[in-house]
Amino acid sequence: MYKQDKFWIGVIMGFVFPALAYLLVTYLKIDIHILGKEHILYIASALLNLIMMRWLYFLGKANTATGVIFATFICAVLFIILIR
Repeated sequence: MYKQDKFWIGVIMGFVFPALAYLLVTYLKIDIHILGKEHILYIASALLNLIMMRWLYFLGKANTATGVIFATFICAVLFIILIR
C-alpha cells in the first residue's frame, strides 16, 4: 500500500465510498430499500468508511484515519442538508 501518513490522503480515501454511492443512486438510479429504509447505500458507505478508519488506526496511520473521519463527517452533513 502506501507508506505515508497524511491527513489529505485520508480525506481522499474517505470520499471514495460516498462518491460511489452517490453515483450509483443518482446516475444509475439504484436505491435499495431494506426494511423500509431509504438511502441504505449512503449508510453503507459511511459504515465502510468507519471500517476503513478502524483498519488505518490498527496499522498505526492515525493522521490518515483522521482524514477519513473528517470526510465521513462532511459527507454526513451534506447528506442531511441535501436530503431534507
